[in-house]
Parts: sequence; structure tokens; C-alpha cells
Amino acid sequence: MVDLSYLNRDLSKVIILDTKATHVQNQPENAIVLPPWKGDAKDTELVSLIPFLEYIHTMQYRDVRKVLKSFEGKHIPTEFARREALARAEFNKQLEQERRKTSKSSGMATLGNLLGLKPSKMSMMVPVDGEQSQSEAFAQGKMLQDIARERGQKNYELLEREIRENGEKWLKDEQAAQEKAQAEAMSSMKSSFTGWFGAPSPPPATSDNATSNK
Repeated sequence: MVDLSYLNRDLSKVIILDTKATHVQNQPENAIVLPPWKGDAKDTELVSLIPFLEYIHTMQYRDVRKVLKSFEGKHIPTEFARREALARAEFNKQLEQERRKTSKSSGMATLGNLLGLKPSKMSMMVPVDGEQSQSEAFAQGKMLQDIARERGQKNYELLEREIRENGEKWLKDEQAAQEKAQAEAMSSMKSSFTGWFGAPSPPPATSDNATSNK
């Protein structure tokens, strides 16, 4: 049985995935219980949660437990896909209206409302270097989760490139650091052994020894 209180984290920001409800009975409001994987390579249950979890991260809700509550009794990937499809249709409909207005905020608010989830803060509001502005993205019909997915994919590709270009160096540096730590540990151990099991000091000279040496 898991007790999330031992994480020493704000549980309003924690989601746990498990395959047994008994494992998460201490905090069921934080849990998504999945059917266990049975070795089927075509089982996409876990992967199908990605869009939902991406959306949760993008919107940065004050309390993820309330979000999970809104999906109670429903298959989350299916229900989220249904809500997203409705939101996307409405978003595209309102996009034409937005293009005639100066305000760009109502589309974002509508997105959360249509999904039945009101965002507290959106982590995707500020574009990173080399990324198109949100107004440009919205003009192309992209929703916030589309922007988040593109950003995540870009970061993954950058990480892959770093691994290709510097992976061998990282491994060598890590090996050198481990060897150095092992050498230092061995040196410290030898020093301790010398103190514990070193040769005893010679006994002090006695008067008999002094006479026999003359």
C-alpha cells in the first residue's frame, strides 16, 4: 500500500498511476488505476493517457485531484478525447470570430471551460526561443495542448541530439568520476586498516635487555 504523504510534497500536485486500487486506497483522489499489462504489445492503455497528462501539465491546475474527480467513473483517455474533440470544434468555430477581434484571451478560456476544467495558470503562455507566438499558433488553429506537444517533442529531439553528440563523453566522465570515488574510498579504507591492524609498537626496553645488550 502506498502512502503519498511520505513524499513530503503538495498532494494537490501529485498524480499516482497504479494497477491495483488497494495500493492507492490511502489517497484514491490522487490515483488513476489502470488495468494491469498482460504482455500484449498492442496494449496502449498507458500511452493513451499522455494527452490528458500533457493537458494537466500545460494548464498547471491548483489541485489535480479536482480534475481527476471530474473524470470519476469514466475511462479517462476516452472521455478526455471526447471533451477535446468538442473543444477543438468550438475552438475552430470561435477562431473565425477571434480573427475579427483584438482579444486573444477568450479562446483560451473557452478551451478550459469546454473541457470542464478551469485553468489556474498556463505554463505555455510565454513562448520559448525560436517558438512562434501564441497568436500565430492560434491563427493556425493550434490549441494549447498542440503547442505543449510540439514543445515537448522539440525538447526530446534536442535531448536526443545532445546524447548523440556528447553521450560518449558523458559516459567517460561518469566512469572517471566513479573510478576516482572508488580510489578515494579504497585509500581511506587502507588508511583505516593500517590504523586498526598495523604492526604493534616495539615493547619498551627493560633492565635485563639493557644488560644483555652490553
